[in-house]
Amino acid sequence: MDIFRRSLPYKLVAADAANGRLAHAYLLVCPDEKNLRPFLKQLAKLVLRADARADRLIDAERYVDCRIFPAEGERAGVAEVKALLEDCYVKPVECDRKLFVLDRVHEMLAPAQNKLLKVLEEPPANVYFLLGAASEFPVLPTVRSRARRLELFAFPEEEIAAHIRRKYPHRADAREIAALSGGALGRAEELAEGGSLAGAGEEAARFLLTLSPAGIPAAVRKYSAGEELGRFLPLLRLALRDALFEKLGRGGLSLSGGSDLLRRAAARYPAEALVRALDRVTETEIDLKNNANAAMSLQALFVGILEGR
Repeated sequence: MDIFRRSLPYKLVAADAANGRLAHAYLLVCPDEKNLRPFLKQLAKLVLRADARADRLIDAERYVDCRIFPAEGERAGVAEVKALLEDCYVKPVECDRKLFVLDRVHEMLAPAQNKLLKVLEEPPANVYFLLGAASEFPVLPTVRSRARRLELFAFPEEEIAAHIRRKYPHRADAREIAALSGGALGRAEELAEGGSLAGAGEEAARFLLTLSPAGIPAAVRKYSAGEELGRFLPLLRLALRDALFEKLGRGGLSLSGGSDLLRRAAARYPAEALVRALDRVTETEIDLKNNANAAMSLQALFVGILEGR
């Protein structure tokens, strides 16, 4: 996966491996749950100095010296961690080291995480660990402190657009998909595998045109739920940007669809209000990354947008 190979986590582990300075454990924090496991496999290849054959086996999760927990779609519990601990003391078969990859550590309950502590504190010789979590907050501080932290919150927009063009050559809207992804590769791929984005542009323009104090509670309920939140904030940012460009008489709109609604929405807000609203969206995203309450954050954002009028 070329886009991940250009990321800072990949470069850091590659440098550690090349210089013989591998940490015994790494924790990759990446909110892109769709690609967290594939990213961990890419790091595993670095740790194990994998050749072409080992590469293929790691991707297939069948390389004997690389154990990946839990099974796809499951959550690692105490039993899985116990099996991991027992396997730690079995010598590697093909390689000079063993690697244990723990996906979705943020879903592991405290008893399972606690069981990891001893081996993270005193790992057997030539045994390494890669932990992956969509958020570091559910990971126990004692676990976090025993692993080198790597973080990948977002890819640059231009890199996502290039990835979409390569993987989905039939999509003519790679730039728009990248802008709507919020830097999340998995989100961009889901958009590329879906239908036209014209409806998304119309939805965002209609939201700005019709937002009112009375409508805020319903909007909060709609957009604060799960994946909808990750989809909506990048969409709102682009709609605000397009409304500002429309207000200033500039071209280069990011969203397709809803152009008439967007012109009417732009007329509803002063340019200064649109600039402040863009700043508020950024502040809201930062708050949410710091584990703020989604509903309360969106309510404050929507009230702030209206106050700017």
